[in-house]
Amino acid sequence: MRNEILLYDPRLIEEAVFLCLREHPKAGEFDRERCRHYEISDPEERERGFQDLHRAWFIRLGLAHPIEEALHEQPVLLSRVKTCVVGRTAAKNLEGAELFVGSEEGSSDREQRNVRILLRPESLLDPAALLSFLRHELLHIIDMLDPDYGYEPILPSAVGGPTHDRLLAERYRALWDATIDGRMARRGWAPESIRAERLKDFRGAFPMLGEDSARMFSHFFDRERSTHPELVAFACNPSAGTGELPTTASPGNRCPLCGFPTHSFAPEPERLPPEVIAEIAKDFPRWQPSQGLCRQCADLYQAHQVSMRAAKQLPGAHPGSRC
Repeated sequence: MRNEILLYDPRLIEEAVFLCLREHPKAGEFDRERCRHYEISDPEERERGFQDLHRAWFIRLGLAHPIEEALHEQPVLLSRVKTCVVGRTAAKNLEGAELFVGSEEGSSDREQRNVRILLRPESLLDPAALLSFLRHELLHIIDMLDPDYGYEPILPSAVGGPTHDRLLAERYRALWDATIDGRMARRGWAPESIRAERLKDFRGAFPMLGEDSARMFSHFFDRERSTHPELVAFACNPSAGTGELPTTASPGNRCPLCGFPTHSFAPEPERLPPEVIAEIAKDFPRWQPSQGLCRQCADLYQAHQVSMRAAKQLPGAHPGSRC
C-alpha cells in the first residue's frame, strides 16, 4: 500500500507496540534497541529515532496487518480518497471510520476526501476481531463514496423534535447495519449469528412491525445493496416502506406523537409523571394525555427524564441543568 495514503498516529503505534510486548519473548530485544536511542543527544533526532523504532516493531509484530488487509479488500476506497489516517482513541464507543470531504475550489473529488479510522491501542491485539470491525466500518465508507447509494450526512428533521430525531437516527442505523452485515455474511466475513443479532436490533428499532419484522428485515439484510433515500423513507414511515416492499393494512390507530400505527398504546397516559408530560408538551404543544401515545414514545420520554435526573446527581451538576 502506498505510504502517502495510509498514515498512522505515532501514539497509536507506540502504545500498541508496548502493549503487545508486555509478555512477548522479544521484549528484551526491543528494550535494548530502545535504550540505545537515549544516547542520541539531539532531542528531535532522538524522537525521530524512537518513532522509527516503534514503526519497525509495529510492522514486525504484525499489528498493521488487519488494517492493511481490510483496506486492500476495498480498492475502490483507496482510489477515491487522498489519505486514510489511523488515529488513537481511548474510548471504545469512539472507535470507527469516518469520511471527511473538503470544499476547496480547484481540487479533485479525490483530493478532498480523507478517511479517519480511530482505534484503541488494545484493539490491535485481537487481529481477527479488528479485521471484522474494520470490514464493517469500511463498507459504510464504500456506501458513502458510491453515487448510486446517494448518501446525505444529515437526516431529515422529525416533526416531533429532538426526541424523534434520535429515534429516526436509531432506525436508520439499524437499517444501514443490516445492509452492511448482510453483505458481510454473504462474503463469509461474519458468523452465522450475525443475522439473528441484526434482526434483534431491527425489531428493537421497529416494534410496530410485529409479525412482519422478519419479512421486512429480509428485504434489507438479503439484498446486495439498498440506497440512502430508501433507508430514510423506511425509517420515517415503516408502515409504507419502500416501493418494493410489500405493505400491510394497519388495524391499529396512529400514535399522535410518532405518527406510526400501533397496537400497543401506553396505559393511562394521564398518570405519567408530570415532568414527562411537560417534556412531551414542549415538543407537541397541542397534545393532551387523553389522546394517548404509543409505548415506544412513552419509554423514550421517560428514559430521557431518568437520564436528566441521573445527570443532576453527578459531581459538579447545577440545579436545573439538562443532560
